[in-house]
Amino acid sequence: MNQRVTCFFLRLFSVFLLLFFSLRLAFLWVYPDTFSDLSLGDVFYAMLKGAWFMDSSITMVFLGIPFLLAYLPLKWFVSHWYLRLISWYAFVLLFAFAFIAIGDLLYFGMVHRHTGHELAAALNTSKQAMFDMLVSAYWAYFTALFIVMGFAAKLWKRWMMPADGIEHLRLGWLRIPFFVIMFLLILLTMRGGIESKPIQPVFAYNEGSMAQGHLTLNGVFATLHSLHKSHMRVPEFMPEQDAEAVVQSIYRSKYETYLNPDFPLMRERSSINPKQEKLNVVILLLESWDPDFIDITRELAGKKPYGVTPNYNTLVKKGRLYTNFYANGQRSIDGIAAVIAGIPRVPGAGGIGEGIETNGIGWMGDIAKKQGYSTSFLQGSFRHSFYMDKISSLAGFDTYYGSEDLTLLHPNPPKSHWGGWDYDLFMAGHELYAETKQPFLSVMFSVSTHTPWALPEPRFKKFDGNSDAEWFLNTMYYTDWALGKYFDAVAKSKYAKNTIFVLLADHASGNMAHPDMRAQYRIPLLILAPNLEAGLDDRLSSQIDLIPTLIDLAGWKKSRYASLGMSLVDDSVTPSVIFGRDAMTGRIEESGVLVVRTLDRVTYSEGESEQVQAAEIRLKVQVQVLLNAWQHNRLMQVDDE
Repeated sequence: MNQRVTCFFLRLFSVFLLLFFSLRLAFLWVYPDTFSDLSLGDVFYAMLKGAWFMDSSITMVFLGIPFLLAYLPLKWFVSHWYLRLISWYAFVLLFAFAFIAIGDLLYFGMVHRHTGHELAAALNTSKQAMFDMLVSAYWAYFTALFIVMGFAAKLWKRWMMPADGIEHLRLGWLRIPFFVIMFLLILLTMRGGIESKPIQPVFAYNEGSMAQGHLTLNGVFATLHSLHKSHMRVPEFMPEQDAEAVVQSIYRSKYETYLNPDFPLMRERSSINPKQEKLNVVILLLESWDPDFIDITRELAGKKPYGVTPNYNTLVKKGRLYTNFYANGQRSIDGIAAVIAGIPRVPGAGGIGEGIETNGIGWMGDIAKKQGYSTSFLQGSFRHSFYMDKISSLAGFDTYYGSEDLTLLHPNPPKSHWGGWDYDLFMAGHELYAETKQPFLSVMFSVSTHTPWALPEPRFKKFDGNSDAEWFLNTMYYTDWALGKYFDAVAKSKYAKNTIFVLLADHASGNMAHPDMRAQYRIPLLILAPNLEAGLDDRLSSQIDLIPTLIDLAGWKKSRYASLGMSLVDDSVTPSVIFGRDAMTGRIEESGVLVVRTLDRVTYSEGESEQVQAAEIRLKVQVQVLLNAWQHNRLMQVDDE
């Protein structure tokens, strides 16, 4: 048997299965709380299902063709040199998989899921920044991996090389049907079985348990599949006209009008306070700010504060803090899209730079410009990050800054892997606003609280520990200091008294130890406005609610937008939240019900059965109407103003 090519390839194949099995054990060991509710049977089933479908599929995608070629009736495909070449190819592939899998294991701790579309987006926009981060923050892990790879190469050469004298079975004319059978077996393994559709990461979750799905799915499969663009599939849960009626009833406000049946999400809204003079708007979109690390929100939750956000705490006393506010996605690119376009992440629909720009969109910048505003978008990351150098003008922002446009204010700081420093960004914004004609609207997107959590000066190192959470807290402490400096400057400016300041995060940090589903999306929102009473507000809300809220607070007249959002100061609408994660979407309702589903099935829910079913129907039609409008460019009518 050792002289048969099948035996040689089965040996290679088994090593890959062993790698993935070891990785699942690593997940169980590193994140025990995530999988604590799974029974031994659930774990065994996830292991078996993952090996049978996910592991075998992704391995055969790369080994299938070399394997198949060896069954051709040609001697040189079983020659010693060819099989040795395939063996070394498999060795390099094995360690490439290990590299990806280790990255996925580390990433899981941040966002509590496997790698998804964010990897493809990051590779498209920030290759150098990603490389710099890996080198600086995780060099020890990967150095160890390459050292192990060197030792493993010696063992591989000894144990995994083909035996001498491998030859074909003497099958005669049966070689042809045998080759066809092997071709079909390999093809079915690559596809993940005889399903009508090739296997996808979402197949791991069709038992309904998120934890079991996480254990079934392997990081290599998830990562490599994420590099392919999602293909939009518009579901039809009910007739489109009925679905549109349900969605419009969810968002119908006495202050709004649906203008055109061909654009079911487009609405026209005027401020709930028609006498309000137009106010400036400054939005500070803070990278990864998480309520579990902000002192005031920790105190409200009965937790001991870390002492890293004294300036934010001071601002809270002057503004309205929303304590039940959510991100609509888990990536920065999703947060930007939700804030400036009012669109949540849904399966198959692109974000910024991934397709959103091909549609008519109710961009925040455009809406403000139609109200006579000067507009700008400033980000601390590189100009090309998130494609904002391409999108900003399209989205209605007249002025655009990236890190290359910021003045360096710290003395001899180290290199920032993602661009500039938050203090430089905030002060550049202040200088711009002091010179800008009023009214103006501006978005500032910070960067310093992004992993690998570098600091511009040693004095901001409040914690000496080596955990991710403590490194993150140090950067929170720095950005809070920068916010304090910014608002000190604002207090002396001419625009301070007639400006709305909105402080929110792009997504949660992922550094919370054991977040539940809500905690994975809950973020802070603080609004300081001359016409909004200070205090705490537990109204359910999310990032896509920002555009209609600004229409109300800033005094805008007859503003058209297209969104699944609702104003935070409009009591005529029942609040709800929709969020997305890879191939799934979720909905949170005021009653506390939560439901998460793919396009085909519910994967997670909280609440009474009848309430969950009702929420599921609303979520299904939201996704249907949004995807249908997206596919047919019926989000926003832009040619008839």
